[in-house]
Amino acid sequence: MNKSLTRIYRIIALLLITVVSAEAQNENYVLKIGNRTINSKEFAQTYQKLLQSDSIRKDNQKEFINNYINYKLIVYAAERMGKDTTRAFREEIDTYRKELANPYLVDKQVLEKLIQESYERMREEVRVAQIFIPLAKNASPADTMAAYNELRTLRARITKGESFEQLAKTNSKDTYSAVKGGDLGFLSVLENNYTFETAAYNTPKGEMSIPFRTNKGFHLIKVLDRHSFRGKVKLAHILVSLAPNASSAEASAAKKKIDEAYEYLKRNEPFEGVCRAFSEDPRTKDNGGVMNRFWDAGTLIDQKIVETVFALKEKNDYTLPIQTSLGWHIFRLIEKKSLPKYDEMAPFIRQKINADASRNVIIKNNLVKRLQKDNNFQETVSVKQEAIDNFYKDRIGSEDYLSKTIFTINQSISTVKDFYTFVTKHQRQLAKLKALDEKTPLDWYDQFVENQNLRFEEANLEVKFPEFRADIQEYREGILQKQMLNDNVFEKSLDSLAQVKFYNQHIDQYQYTHRVLAKVITSDRKETLEQAKTLLAKAPYPMNRRFPDIYFEKDKSAFSADAQKMLYDLNIILLKNRDYIVEVTGNSDPEEQESISAERAKKAVNYLINSGVSPMRIIEKDDGKYKPVSKTDRSKNSRVGIRFLSDSMEDVVKRFNALKPNSLSAEEGYFKKDENEYLGAVEWTLGEKNISVKGRFVSINIQKVEEPRTKTFKEARGQVTRDYQKQLSDEWLNQLKAKYPLTINESEIQRVLD
Repeated sequence: MNKSLTRIYRIIALLLITVVSAEAQNENYVLKIGNRTINSKEFAQTYQKLLQSDSIRKDNQKEFINNYINYKLIVYAAERMGKDTTRAFREEIDTYRKELANPYLVDKQVLEKLIQESYERMREEVRVAQIFIPLAKNASPADTMAAYNELRTLRARITKGESFEQLAKTNSKDTYSAVKGGDLGFLSVLENNYTFETAAYNTPKGEMSIPFRTNKGFHLIKVLDRHSFRGKVKLAHILVSLAPNASSAEASAAKKKIDEAYEYLKRNEPFEGVCRAFSEDPRTKDNGGVMNRFWDAGTLIDQKIVETVFALKEKNDYTLPIQTSLGWHIFRLIEKKSLPKYDEMAPFIRQKINADASRNVIIKNNLVKRLQKDNNFQETVSVKQEAIDNFYKDRIGSEDYLSKTIFTINQSISTVKDFYTFVTKHQRQLAKLKALDEKTPLDWYDQFVENQNLRFEEANLEVKFPEFRADIQEYREGILQKQMLNDNVFEKSLDSLAQVKFYNQHIDQYQYTHRVLAKVITSDRKETLEQAKTLLAKAPYPMNRRFPDIYFEKDKSAFSADAQKMLYDLNIILLKNRDYIVEVTGNSDPEEQESISAERAKKAVNYLINSGVSPMRIIEKDDGKYKPVSKTDRSKNSRVGIRFLSDSMEDVVKRFNALKPNSLSAEEGYFKKDENEYLGAVEWTLGEKNISVKGRFVSINIQKVEEPRTKTFKEARGQVTRDYQKQLSDEWLNQLKAKYPLTINESEIQRVLD
């Protein structure tokens, strides 16, 4: 870090620990604790924030005032004890600050445009063929021009009448599509390089693009077909396997077997039974052949399957036997659904874009351009050229040009030495990861410019965005309060002997009245109630929350830097949502080795376990090669898929109510007579009862009926612990108030609240 940025960080740290400014000293105060003054502005901001978030109500202002005073008193005491100066505290603040800074370091306008563009593209299916010439990222200008001219020549030949299909077979270096005349099938939005996807969607049906370059090389594409989105289908299948190199006898036997299965279906035999008897797919044969995902035209890898299954109109319709690279299939339509509304899809699209390097480059480049303008970026062109010219030369460290200013960002100076130090540091990091990527000096310089602009912006977030500074201060004080409460209340309250003593002294407070153990589900529609009862019959419950796939290099199971970041984010989600269960599914491309998908899933599971996630919250699966998602970018098939489930009924309720507010409610546990209006309307006997109350359909399942009695210590322990904590907290706060005198300006407090 250069000296200017270091100075900025020190200033920010000072701002964060200094609540009272000269301006604040002159304002009316609401509270004084020792030598600390809390001004009206800070008090009002906290009050309004809690009021707007429904954390408090205007009719409980006294409770808010009391809690606010206690909160500030605890924070003041923590600072006096130096708890805000420990290494662990500073590291936690730094980690949170980086997370909080992320949304501020994104060009939101560009991101929203990309989200809207992706959704609009989802309305249309585009089928493309390509001729591909690979080219390394660091290819020489001569090699680059040669690849480009090769495709230009081929394009000219096609324009004059030659067949795109034939030239793709003989010239394309994409072995997967070349044998099919370059046909990649229908594309899936957000599953391919952005430049490739854009070229496909911008090219009319029947026409060719101009040659264009991606990170893989040069492409020439032809749009074979395009039409409105046909939806997504959930399928079941009967599979009779047949290897590509099978003998004629094996091929005849497979055809005979699938025809026999089809004859049984024509006689109206249940699909599930025929599947169990004939299918050779070990993953699905025992559950009626159902494949637990929805497919669109872009994710169905064989074009024959696309046209066949999308021709099915009614639920439970099935196809004629159809041959693919895996063998013979009979597909059955389980469900078909259309494109969800924009508001529902936008969060998922945003996640996919954030995980897509080709789109992130666009977002980041636009952000850096704006930051350079906003923060007065000034480049010294002659020094830049000198740095580039001397990039590969040996240096002893005392050369004059090293101290020259290569650019400034406001008052922050970056020198040639800073540039070289940046390159050396990053090259060492890449070497450790065995991921060295050859870059030109100009590439390194552009990365350095980007890095310094982003770091400068991040360092100034507190100055530019008052809400950011307020959030950091709130988090900082929250950590201090948590540490103090843990040391002085929570740890002490775990003393089991003290808890038993407290329980015996207050046993009259721990009594059960007449109660039942029941599950109560209500809905405004009978159909919704029945659907919810099925979903809530047994935990874990399915959720609608999505998480991007984690990608791997071909035949590798090692995590990239991006994969590690995604696993870290996944771990944070699981730590924050203790009811969540995660399903981790390994996948591989058809050209990869058999065991790699299971190995990827196992490594992801081990990462989560080593990060503190209980193995009981993880479901590990292996889908092998059976569910590829992309034909144009085969690396998308080398992945681990993530799906969330939950032990909490509330998460299922949220899923229904997101589509229609208040359409569903669900509770399970012990209830007293007056705790639930629906339980008061039925006789308390064991079993399920279905009633209708005030326009809502209600299912009540009473599992146990219990008479009044005293709670055992074990049953009351949670309540005892809370009550004992309250006593310890009150005693401790009284000690703090005696140690640090309070001056409360009640008239100013009331003025702010009014």
